[in-house]
Amino acid sequence: MTKQALVEPGTIAPLADQASPDMYAELVNTGTTRLVRMVMPPGATDAPHRHPEEIVYFIRGGTLSIRLEDGTTVEKEVADGEVMHNGPWTHQVTNAGESEVEAIIFVRLDNDVEGSLHG
Repeated sequence: MTKQALVEPGTIAPLADQASPDMYAELVNTGTTRLVRMVMPPGATDAPHRHPEEIVYFIRGGTLSIRLEDGTTVEKEVADGEVMHNGPWTHQVTNAGESEVEAIIFVRLDNDVEGSLHG
């Protein structure tokens, strides 16, 4: 089976709240950092999106299926209160569990490598 890339070559994925405003909402933007709230219902899948460097705090965890930029998928069980740090990346998330997942995402805009290359 051939893996299909998440975004077309040469294109840049939007930020999470631009891609899926029904699940992501910007709470604060200082120009160099932003705070975003994610609420993802069971069975929901967001649109492909990017995050510059991020720290994610899961208020309510769950079972996530994360499709990466190269088309591979990673399954991740996230606990309530878990903290995750990621460098810049593009991905798509599905809530594969039976409960709503909620997180607060701290983002460094000064490390938006993809946005600065394409914007």
